[in-house]
Amino acid sequence: MNESVCELAYEVNNNAWIILVWSIVVFLNTTGILATIHVTRLLLCTQVFHINLRIMFSNLSLGLILRSAFTLFRAMQQIVLAITWQDKCDFVQDVYKCSVQSRINLTPFNSVIYTYLAVALERSFATLTYRNYEKRRNEIISLALAVATWIHPVVELVNTINRPVKGQREREYCSALTAQPVVLSQVFNNQIIICLICLIIFAGIWRFCVKKSRLTLSTQHHNLSSRFQLAENIRASKIILPNAILFSIITLLNILFMFLLEISKQSHSIREFAIFKETMSLTVPVYINVYAWIFIIRCPQFAKRTYVVRRFPQLTKQSPQAEIKGPNHHFSMLTGFWTSTRG
Repeated sequence: MNESVCELAYEVNNNAWIILVWSIVVFLNTTGILATIHVTRLLLCTQVFHINLRIMFSNLSLGLILRSAFTLFRAMQQIVLAITWQDKCDFVQDVYKCSVQSRINLTPFNSVIYTYLAVALERSFATLTYRNYEKRRNEIISLALAVATWIHPVVELVNTINRPVKGQREREYCSALTAQPVVLSQVFNNQIIICLICLIIFAGIWRFCVKKSRLTLSTQHHNLSSRFQLAENIRASKIILPNAILFSIITLLNILFMFLLEISKQSHSIREFAIFKETMSLTVPVYINVYAWIFIIRCPQFAKRTYVVRRFPQLTKQSPQAEIKGPNHHFSMLTGFWTSTRG
């Protein structure tokens, strides 16, 4: 193996700055995974949201957990290598393995993008049929929709695994930009357009439900279930909308950073490129932490089951629409919700 390649790989992967970034990645991913697992457990064990929405949220959490777990493993692997290396050539990375690893990390992230679109479709249907949606339980359709969000990302992963490696077989540094060519226009079209569509839908649903809910308070043309569903849509929007906005910002930043890195590869050393690339990749570890805490803080039923925040009554105070624990409890809650809104 070329000694100059080994020397450069050592300089890139065993310097203080990049090890510091990997350490931050380990910390953020660990806290984010634990918080998101906690939120997912609450989603599955409670009945705060409609079953269809809980399935979508759980799939969203699964994508984020897997993405964080894969990047956590990569960061820990690099830190361990920086501590236990025997030869500088240990830092040289195989192009094929690098390409597959990058695609594995990207697969759950792409699934998250499609899951937001699936949530937008589910919420749209819930809004259009709000008069009787609360009584619908289409778990099979929701599960099929959740599975569908993984089809395209998994197909891309299989194509990457089956793609033959041409040219240079070793790299000094492994990343999505060095592993394979990146078509920025395709990335922009696929990700940003989906995010913009989701944002428009979520904002429209929230606005419609708020306006409709206010109008129905002074009329008796809507039954209790329709009023309950409108309130549930508003409550869900308080969680979905900020998460979707933040995810769109993260996605846009990732594409912007990818563009800047692509055009600056020739003007900067591979060491500077690697440090900047790893630093910019902190956006997703930050997002998974914020994602989980938006659920906890904006959903009182989750807040009161979270040790850190349940001491704060302003976060655990529940609205008249609380968790549904059974048919009798459901109708008593509807009656209470009706009484509170009329009063």
